[in-house]
Amino acid sequence: MNPSRALSFLPCGFLALGAMACSSASSPGSGSAASSPSGSEVAVSAVSGALNNTSGSALAWSPPAPKSSTAERVLAFLNPISTAYAADWSCSGDTLAPTFSGPGANPYSFTPASCSVTWENGKTDSAQWSGPFTLNYGGSCDSTHALMELQAAGCELTRTSATGGDTRTITGPDGYVRAVVHDTNGAGTGWDPSVSPAPNDDGVETTCGSGGCSSSRTLVINGSHLTGTVALDSDRVKIWDHTVVTGSGGITVTGAGASRVVSGTVIVEHNLLQYTSTTTFVSVGYSEPLCCFPTTGSVTTTFSKGPDVGKTETLTFSSVCGESTLTRADGTSEALTLEHCL
Repeated sequence: MNPSRALSFLPCGFLALGAMACSSASSPGSGSAASSPSGSEVAVSAVSGALNNTSGSALAWSPPAPKSSTAERVLAFLNPISTAYAADWSCSGDTLAPTFSGPGANPYSFTPASCSVTWENGKTDSAQWSGPFTLNYGGSCDSTHALMELQAAGCELTRTSATGGDTRTITGPDGYVRAVVHDTNGAGTGWDPSVSPAPNDDGVETTCGSGGCSSSRTLVINGSHLTGTVALDSDRVKIWDHTVVTGSGGITVTGAGASRVVSGTVIVEHNLLQYTSTTTFVSVGYSEPLCCFPTTGSVTTTFSKGPDVGKTETLTFSSVCGESTLTRADGTSEALTLEHCL
């Protein structure tokens, strides 16, 4: 493998390269065939993006080469990110403009990297963000460190998308085109008016704790609207439509680098299937700086609206980047590969 990685200002979550979802279900716990991701997957995707887009961590890209059998080809379509395989990587972009000089130069424009991979058999995969995102640093931030993990106490960074959201488009080796839109203007996009705090348009916020961001910080997702489609030729299917907010107090992150621990709650409105779930993070570990996703612990998701009211599902993380086990509300379990840092 000969990877070429653009790793600079705010890399991880923006650079994920992958398909729409590796696990599917038409309702939270039914296990029937469709393409809506679980509440746990959506919550972890949103938190992982909020955490890694500002921490200076790097994403480990490692898709397998396309397989030969029918079953393996299906798996290759659903899960182009997994264990390392012989391939050539190329990334460009990943820029911050103007050059970072502190809050006085706000707003900053961050353009995520565009990446492509060519496997040894000639198959290719690529991902490109429509970006840029807008970054605004608070008055307590210093003029030296673009990476929030290096910022001092009280520094606050707000990340917002362009009008209509920023789209990541993935073109796979089988001709499928997947698109994921992250729109931070989430007010009024959810189906459930009882959700509190109510989604608003204030973006994704990171605030350093009293000991600086290397010690602790708080993540607040004020109202992200996440939508996604899969298309082949003239056929186009919408499979993601979720509105995401963090619970009261946001998400607490302690430690830095390989010692990041996350606690808090995330509320997900599933706008296509019309159910609502709350995912609880308790000491979830992000212990691999080259991985965007948790590698220790688990999250528990409780459904408050929809067919599985009062039931829970659990997503348990492994030490292998992105590989986890989902135990659904009906008690069934399945392997789930996490692919989105949003």
